Amino acid sequence: FLVLWEIALLRLMIPFAVPSAFSIYTLINRSISAPAFFEAETDNAASAVSREYFVMIQGMEQPAANIPFVTVWFAVWCIGMILFAAYFTVSYIRCRIEFRAALPVHNAYAEQWIKEHPLKRRISIKQSDRISTPLTYGVLHPVILMPKQTDWKNINLLRYIFAHEYVHIYRFDTIAKLIAAYALCIHWFNPFVWVMYILFNRDLELACDESVIRQFGDKSKSAYSLMLIGMEAKKSGLSPLCNHFSKNAIEERITAIM
Repeated sequence: FLVLWEIALLRLMIPFAVPSAFSIYTLINRSISAPAFFEAETDNAASAVSREYFVMIQGMEQPAANIPFVTVWFAVWCIGMILFAAYFTVSYIRCRIEFRAALPVHNAYAEQWIKEHPLKRRISIKQSDRISTPLTYGVLHPVILMPKQTDWKNINLLRYIFAHEYVHIYRFDTIAKLIAAYALCIHWFNPFVWVMYILFNRDLELACDESVIRQFGDKSKSAYSLMLIGMEAKKSGLSPLCNHFSKNAIEERITAIM
């Protein structure tokens, strides 16, 4: 599902159509006989010339009829794009300012976990009193941010949280969220893009849940689901560009897990 969403996002980011010789229409055209094909092509060419001539004459008669309308809608689109881009930018800056007060975590299990999960990008684990659920932010220097009231003696809780956030970091989900937000800013007027943005973020979390369950085995489903329920009661809504541990509908996630 994530690959399919990424293909849709890529298409939304390209401002022009990409021609291809391979499509269902190619197979349909090949089934048409040659004489009928050439006759259809001749008719299509004649009709195309007629349509082009009609459009040209109509444009000459009314040279500026649609210009104000197009200009107004273009201005509306630009204003909307700027407003949504400003919203995401301000949210990101606000969160980074909030996270500056985060303190390093001095915990034996956390330090051991970092040693057992090496990456070319240095992972940091910090804690903050500004959040209520774990989240991940940063690309070059990813940070797993934990709530200050975390029970650091609960090893099972910590290993599930770290495993979930590690999947976000390993798969560069932060970049994926930035691309999705960029596409949403461009196509803010399209309701289907809003639906795609919501479902894409949902599938990011479901994919991480699936990876954690595969890592720890089916016996971990119950404990992992109970932990999600506990996190849901403390869910935080700081930023749309951070990977929250309990961001989506808890019922759907637990149903998928079980």
